[in-house]
Amino acid sequence: MKSFKAMILAAGLATRLRPLTRRRPKALIPIQNRPLLHWLVEYLYSAGAEEVIVNAHHLSDKLVDSVQEANFPIPVNVQVEKVLLGTGGGIGNVADFWDERPFVVINGDILSSIDIREVCLKHESSGAAVTLVLKDEPQFNGVRVADDGRILSFRGGAEKHLAFTGIHVLNPEVLSIIPADIPISIIDCYLQLISKGEKVMAHVVKEQYWRELGSLEGYLQVHQELFQLREAPLQGLEVGGKAVVHQSARLGSNTKLDGMVCIGQECELDSDVCVEESIIWDQVRVKNGCSIRRSIIGDGVLVTESLEGVVVGTEGKVKLTAGRG
Repeated sequence: MKSFKAMILAAGLATRLRPLTRRRPKALIPIQNRPLLHWLVEYLYSAGAEEVIVNAHHLSDKLVDSVQEANFPIPVNVQVEKVLLGTGGGIGNVADFWDERPFVVINGDILSSIDIREVCLKHESSGAAVTLVLKDEPQFNGVRVADDGRILSFRGGAEKHLAFTGIHVLNPEVLSIIPADIPISIIDCYLQLISKGEKVMAHVVKEQYWRELGSLEGYLQVHQELFQLREAPLQGLEVGGKAVVHQSARLGSNTKLDGMVCIGQECELDSDVCVEESIIWDQVRVKNGCSIRRSIIGDGVLVTESLEGVVVGTEGKVKLTAGRG
């Protein structure tokens, strides 16, 4: 499969990322000051995608505006769901976008270097109706796979457990089992296929980079990992211990940046500010002498006191837990 169409599932409410996602949809959370959606589109393009569609629901107007303003290398369309349709309903809702070729669907809250070209080739050679990319990630493991690579269930069991990465390749015939205009999970659709004896196959990856960014702790940890890596999983990501500071940000005298630090567009840090292991989004103002440690500061926040281990948005503040979310 030399080229394909692709979909990014981005309509979810992103409740695990609140309060940050009260002002941005999840697909627009910044990864090193660039919206995640932009990284995903370029990831798909580099793998052979010729056109992408994104579904949207929560804060859909902001996602539409971002796509219209972007200079993507391929066409990117947005399908707004007035009613949230779930992963299966979202795929079925854009049935007129697909053609006769197998197509690729990815979750809108992942960052990955998994070789999609290889997945597509494996899919075509196996004769599967669907191929799901799986990886051993203990926090998410739950998919049961037979010795021949067939997926048996998504509820665990006595056999091999792996995690679904949110990357899958589908034959267009699968659309026929997705009910029209009814919220449904694509996993429920896959279980229907399995019950009918259809081949729903696993493509297992091991060393290739993959992270889920659907939680506050996971989002922070991805930035910490990138800071520590020597080789970028995607072209353009900064690695090797470099702070990422937007060129429009203004840093006052005696500003100290320690460890992984990302500072966004039009931020203003007054004098004697210390930022350590933290992410600061756009248009944030930090007053004199404040320190920010292991925290995430959302768009437009005014910081007037020192902060540690918290996530702050204009609509509230929550504590970060120690573990990965």
